[in-house]
Amino acid sequence: MQIIEGGPGRGRYLVSGKDSSKLVDFIEQAGDDPTLSLLDTIGQQDQPHTAVFDMPHDTAAALARRFKDEGILKIEPDRPLKMFSGWQH
Repeated sequence: MQIIEGGPGRGRYLVSGKDSSKLVDFIEQAGDDPTLSLLDTIGQQDQPHTAVFDMPHDTAAALARRFKDEGILKIEPDRPLKMFSGWQH
């Protein structure tokens, strides 16, 4: 897993977990924080496995430490997919 470093600015981050109820709880709590913007969820509507957030890098770093200690959710930067990256003929 990639280490998330804080710093100025914002970015897109994926928050995921095996227990969708814990992710749903986090999404609901995140709604109370004006610095977190839920962009999308992936998975069944009532049981998502991943959420895409826009948030400050410092917040993402703090959540990474918290999630690592709790062991329930994980967070990682949302990296754009590249078609055929690493693919050779």
